[in-house]
Formats: sequence, C-alpha cells, structure tokens
Amino acid sequence: IGESGAGKTTLAEMLVRFRDPDRGAVTLDGVDIRDMTQDTLRAAVLLCGQDAHLFNTTVRENLLIGHRSASDDDLWGALEAVSLDDWARSLPGGLDGRVGQQGELVSGGQRRRLALARALLSPARFLILDEPVAHLDPDLAERVMANVLEHAEGRGILVITHDTATLGGF
Repeated sequence: IGESGAGKTTLAEMLVRFRDPDRGAVTLDGVDIRDMTQDTLRAAVLLCGQDAHLFNTTVRENLLIGHRSASDDDLWGALEAVSLDDWARSLPGGLDGRVGQQGELVSGGQRRRLALARALLSPARFLILDEPVAHLDPDLAERVMANVLEHAEGRGILVITHDTATLGGF
C-alpha cells in the first residue's frame, strides 16, 4: 500500500525482471533472478499489471494464455472468481466471443478482470496483482478480491494498491 509514485509498480517489475535493481539483488529460493531463465522465472512469478493487455481474439484464447491446457470448467471458474461469468455467457459465442483489437469491445473493468482471471489460471507459485480492482465499484471490488484470494489459495499473493478500501477485511 502506498501513494502514487511510491515505487510499488517498480518493485513489482523488479520481481518479474522487467527491470533490474540499481543495487543489490532480487532472489527466489536463494537464487538471484538474473541467473534464471525467463521461462523459469515466469513459471514461478506472474505479474498482472495495471495495463491489462488483451489480444484481438476470443475470451477463451485470452484466458488460455494463462494456462494452455485449462479446461472449459477451469475457464468458467476463473471468470466466476472475477465476476465475469454472467457477462461471458451473454456474449455471442460465450467463451468464443471476441474481445476486439486490444480489448476494444470490452470495458476497462472487464479488461482488467479478464487479465486477472488469466492470472488465476496460471500455475505460477506467486501472483503479483497491481491495482487488480481499481475503478470497480467498492462492493464488486471487495467481492472480486475475496474470490481471487480464495481461488488462489496455496500461492503467494502480493496485492499492490494505493486504496486500502479495495482490500476490504484482508
């Protein structure tokens, strides 16, 4: 938790090696992450950033980026965790409904929650969620955060936010 500009996102980017520290080291299991392959690091730590990117394809394909072998039940479970299952069922084609170029056919909140569902599908041991429920109404934000924490049980989760209200009772 911290004010805008405090370095929360910079820290998150160092944890997944989008940038390296000027001094010192970031380690995972005692190993400097600069000595790991990108595949090894990405398999262990996933960053769901503020600027959620969607690809010009279907809901299904955007979710499968998180875990290529996920079943339809897994996809629907992740969508339910982020309160997008009813929305996806209403799309022409359901999971095969298109999201448009850079997600232009979905709202900002839907885009962010789709990226969050994709992160939940990932087998990574650690999830870094940077402002995961920003701009959602408070009740929806609290419900989504509770569901996400339940869905990701057994994994390390770092939630970065400047708004403690979105964390509810967590």
